[in-house]
Amino acid sequence: MTKINQTRRLAVGTQVVSIEDGEPGRIVRVCYFRPNGIDAWSYVVATQTGREVWEVGELFVPDQRN
Repeated sequence: MTKINQTRRLAVGTQVVSIEDGEPGRIVRVCYFRPNGIDAWSYVVATQTGREVWEVGELFVPDQRN
């Protein structure tokens, strides 16, 4: 499991998991940027139930290693 740093920007399609309820999803796009205009504040995430907005601190990227 990789916890997201507050200044990280994830690529479209990256698999993520909510730390709130364990719900998986994939990054669709950045929703809001931080004041520097580069780093993400929140993302639009596609889940099984639709699209949701998740803040950076509410998600993590699971390890993709075998």
